[in-house]
Amino acid sequence: MRGAERRWFGAEPAVHLALSPDGRAVSWQSEREPGLFVWRPEEGVRRLPLGRAPIVDHAWWPEGGAVLAVVGGDTQRAVVYDEATGRTTDVTPEGLAQIHVVDRDQPRLRSLLLGGADVEGRRAWHLLAAPSVPARRVQVDAGTGRLFSDPGDRLCAATTRATDGSLVVHAPARTEEGLMAAGADGRWEVWRSGPPGSLVTHPVDVTADGHGLYLSGPCRGGFLGVRLLDLRTGKVRTVLDDGEHDLDVVLHPVTRLPQLALVSGARQEHRALAPDLAADLGDLGARHPGELQLAGLTRDNITWLVRIDDGETPPRHLLWNRAANTALPVPVELGAPGPARRAATHLLSAAARLGPGAARRVTSGVRVAPTLTVAIPARDGLTLDGYLVTPAGGAAPPYPTVLLVHGGPWSRDSWGLSPEAQWLAERGYASLRVNFRGSEGYGTRFLDLGRGEWGGAMQDDLEDALRWAVAEGHTDPDRVAVMGQSYGGYAALMAATARPKAFALAVAVCAPTDLVAFVRHVRESSHHERAHFLHRIGDPDEDAELLRARSPLTHAAACHTPVLLVHGGDDPLVPSTHATTMAAALAGHGHPHHCLVLSGEGHGITRPANRIRLARVVGRQLAFHLRKRRT
Repeated sequence: MRGAERRWFGAEPAVHLALSPDGRAVSWQSEREPGLFVWRPEEGVRRLPLGRAPIVDHAWWPEGGAVLAVVGGDTQRAVVYDEATGRTTDVTPEGLAQIHVVDRDQPRLRSLLLGGADVEGRRAWHLLAAPSVPARRVQVDAGTGRLFSDPGDRLCAATTRATDGSLVVHAPARTEEGLMAAGADGRWEVWRSGPPGSLVTHPVDVTADGHGLYLSGPCRGGFLGVRLLDLRTGKVRTVLDDGEHDLDVVLHPVTRLPQLALVSGARQEHRALAPDLAADLGDLGARHPGELQLAGLTRDNITWLVRIDDGETPPRHLLWNRAANTALPVPVELGAPGPARRAATHLLSAAARLGPGAARRVTSGVRVAPTLTVAIPARDGLTLDGYLVTPAGGAAPPYPTVLLVHGGPWSRDSWGLSPEAQWLAERGYASLRVNFRGSEGYGTRFLDLGRGEWGGAMQDDLEDALRWAVAEGHTDPDRVAVMGQSYGGYAALMAATARPKAFALAVAVCAPTDLVAFVRHVRESSHHERAHFLHRIGDPDEDAELLRARSPLTHAAACHTPVLLVHGGDDPLVPSTHATTMAAALAGHGHPHHCLVLSGEGHGITRPANRIRLARVVGRQLAFHLRKRRT
């Protein structure tokens, strides 16, 4: 167990992976050490000479041979490093702060689009056509959410979210340079969708000719599919759905036609929409079994950067060349370059030629506990997908168990590696994750079953999941904890206060404890999911009585379970006063609790040192409250 917290929650060796335009290199940033790293199979890993300041974001220049990096510090800078000449050029747009690359994973032809905020805090975009040419400001109206360009880099669509949650699509007028014209007279509304459908409708990308916009939204049976909006007429038609599952899509980088459907469910499936891609994916899956995620692809659609999770070893990235039928492991876990790491890179390449088994043995330092997919019956007959991870080794069931509750709650849990579940398994605990009603991925009807059910039917589902785990012999009912972040933390607190006692410990991270205050705060904010919260939870004035009844703070006096409260000191969504007020209420009634507010953290604990610290605190609490009782 020693070092488990650092292993599962410590600094990541690679984040924000990106594929070069020629498909011959992969770049990434690292939490472990500052810098931008580039790997080529024939050269190994090297750090680009950009100084020791942290890299906030990066992308490859579309025409190849150069990398744009957003360098952090007191003030952010955007610089372009040319690998051929070794020159670094500062291309920071004037007056732009909080810089990020827009649509980094979409291959562009000549330019990059940078987003951020201007000096007055308003959202702004700048188009970089070449490192030697000053960036051009893309003029947009206030409230613009996303911008889209055709393969020729001409900006041709914009989306906004209205205050009521409506999704609005605009088709801009174009100048001679192909830029969006400013002002209401230079753009016009093409299409508008209102709630509740608009809350789950999202733009995907534009067609190759720039005249259409693909949308992910409700189709047959309320399941998400792909629809195509004609930007000239405002007419919409369905192009991909099956009426039984939520679908997402991967478009061809040049033709912008759907080439791969991602099918949601307990396990994600892939449906190739072209025969050649189906054959290639089948061959890749035979050699490297597991769930596939696409992290990048080249404009010719030949080279893909993919992430494979087989459920038995840590996930790994592969540089997959469809034409050459090769899939080389990307040594992202090696970090910065050095003699030993260069040797390991060559070893990885050799292992790849010997087969997937050899590559997995080289890349995996830790064998993970298998994730089992389970079906859980709810009390009203609904079937819920769940994921069970049990300790490996000599211990026999029933196990001390932690019920892990996802946030959102319109998010979901997925099959595959969960650091929390693996850490718990290594410490001897089973863990259970469940997609309770209100989770995404199962159509709008399932999602709508969670409307107004915070602390109600959604909480019933969690208790039913625990009851199932006990009945199946997986869980010791006397040694169970509940833990979650955001909504998951809220659910943990409701289990500790307003519901029958079923848990020995509740861990709540960044949890809202007063729903009236929380929803009122969201209503007055500019949060991008503001309308979603109001629609799914309730109105802080009209529904105040129900929201108070469903608030953990209301039931603090009845708390029957030890509570660990953890919060980010700078949380913009759920202010930290939710934790401190709850702690004061628990203390006033003499209930056991501990409150930890971490400075510098927002809505979630993201800094590696704080993740490790939190894991150690939780580990001690679990060890104490879930210890085996003497009979």
